[in-house]
Formats: sequence, C-alpha cells, structure tokens
Amino acid sequence: MSIFKRLANEPALLRVLGSGCETKTLQRQACQRCGKNWWPRQSTKPARCPRCKSPYWDKQRQIKGAVAPLKEGMSKEALRRAIAQGLHKAFGTDAGGQKEADRSLTNALTVLKEMKAAGKTWQEMSERMERYFGTKLDKDQLKALVR
Repeated sequence: MSIFKRLANEPALLRVLGSGCETKTLQRQACQRCGKNWWPRQSTKPARCPRCKSPYWDKQRQIKGAVAPLKEGMSKEALRRAIAQGLHKAFGTDAGGQKEADRSLTNALTVLKEMKAAGKTWQEMSERMERYFGTKLDKDQLKALVR
C-alpha cells in the first residue's frame, strides 16, 4: 500500500504530515537594513528582523537628504541650479561661494563676552542674540552663557 493511500485513510496522519501534494518551502529572508540573512520558522512573512528588530526589514532604508536620481532630459543649467541649492543647504554658501553669517554657538558666546566686556546691558545683548542668531534669551539664560 502506498503512502498516499495510507494518508487518505487516516485523517490524523493527513493533518500532521500534510496532503503530500502541497509542499510549502521556506525561503531565505534578508534584512535590507542590517544585512542579516536567515531562514524563517514559518512560511508567513516575518514581523521583524531577528538581528536589528526592525519591522521594516524588507524595505530599503531611506537616507535623509539623499539626492534624487537625475532625469535623462535634464539641462546643464538645471543641473547647475540643483547642485548650487544642495551646496547651499549642506554648507551654507550661496551660488557665488560666499559664506553666510556664522550662527554657531561658539560665535554667539564670543559676541556675548565681547558685549559684556564693553559694558552693554542685558537687554541689548538679548536683542542682538535675537537679531543675529534668531533666538530670544532672557537675562538668566544670558548670564549662564556669559559665565
């Protein structure tokens, strides 16, 4: 007697071993985020990567601020403008290569210390910080920075 006839007669064995005709194969999975390759335990799609635990393991990571692929019909002028805008965002330069005003914390601290040495009031220091650096600070905050 063949195995298939024996399975057809015993429903318990049929449930355990399957129908014999339908076989589900497991496929190797690969995480697009961390690069881990693994064999899943079940035939369903895994919920997350076993190494990095990301639920987005099957989607490529999107890089913030990544440049979009170039279109074939793009002119040189459009390409030049796109590169100039990218440089301006990344480095704070304009199209002519001129640097924007330095708005770093070290520059703000230097300006505050110079103003304190010159005998300026807290109100004047606060107004200058708001004008040049875009932040409004009260007297206590300015005192903490100047010390």
